[in-house]
Amino acid sequence: YQRRVRGLRALSLPKTNTTPQSIFTSICLRSYVTDKDIALQNLKQNTGLEIALNKLHDLPGSRKKKRRLGRGPGSSKGKTSGKGHKGQRSRSGGKVPPGFEGGQTPYYKRLRKRGHLNALFKRDYAPLNLNRLQFWIDTGRIDPSQKITMKTLRDSGCISKIEKNRNCHGVKLLGDGSEWFQTPIDIEVSQASQAALDAIKRAGGNIKLVYYNRLGLLSLLKPSKFTHLHYLAPPPDKYNKRLRHRMEQPSQFEGYTPPVDKEQRDQAVLDLMRQKEEKKNLKREKKLKKIQRTDSKVFIPQ
Repeated sequence: YQRRVRGLRALSLPKTNTTPQSIFTSICLRSYVTDKDIALQNLKQNTGLEIALNKLHDLPGSRKKKRRLGRGPGSSKGKTSGKGHKGQRSRSGGKVPPGFEGGQTPYYKRLRKRGHLNALFKRDYAPLNLNRLQFWIDTGRIDPSQKITMKTLRDSGCISKIEKNRNCHGVKLLGDGSEWFQTPIDIEVSQASQAALDAIKRAGGNIKLVYYNRLGLLSLLKPSKFTHLHYLAPPPDKYNKRLRHRMEQPSQFEGYTPPVDKEQRDQAVLDLMRQKEEKKNLKREKKLKKIQRTDSKVFIPQ
């Protein structure tokens, strides 16, 4: 009992003539007062006051005072402010980057490299869910009676600008919202999940998985940037071997006429090479003319 009273000097003992047991119980009840009880007590005291902005304040104990540095030994952070004597870390701005070991070869460089990383060769697809596609059709942004291609999806804003991502090779249709997808459509995308395929077939639509290389995809999305139409090649076997749903060769662009003979193809290549050589010769002649002009202006004393 005496030890308990010594530890609670701040608590006031009752002045009435009570037994030691009742004193002990009252002290114990006062000692287990939480912050919630203090907050409730403050609310009871302030119930009669008017609510105003100048009377709002934080609850006691919610804000802690920041310990100031360099304010004497009594603050436990005086003189060196907890940084110690000398060295790089004691200076202002003397931070050490993570992994730095004082100049010696760090640990992550001492270990040998293992394995093979295929991140440079991965093929990403822009995701498109069925609920978003249905919303675009319901709002009239996409016409379901026409054939829906990746250009249609991009022009309507249904997918983001996929031509800016170099690893993006098309659009993948996903199955979120397959329960309420009911519009029969004819769509052309690069890949699709099994749930999306089942939902489109259930609605009476048709889906075709087509392969576009990087150049073919750019010519599909922005044909105005190309002077001539490109040949859309079939998908390589190495891609289809890894895929669950195989891709097909897309139909060629309207107005594309493939070269009939090999001779015409070779002749076109020779014409391009000749044009490049002519441009190089023109550049060389311009450089020679500039050199001759500078040489004529130089004064040579006799």
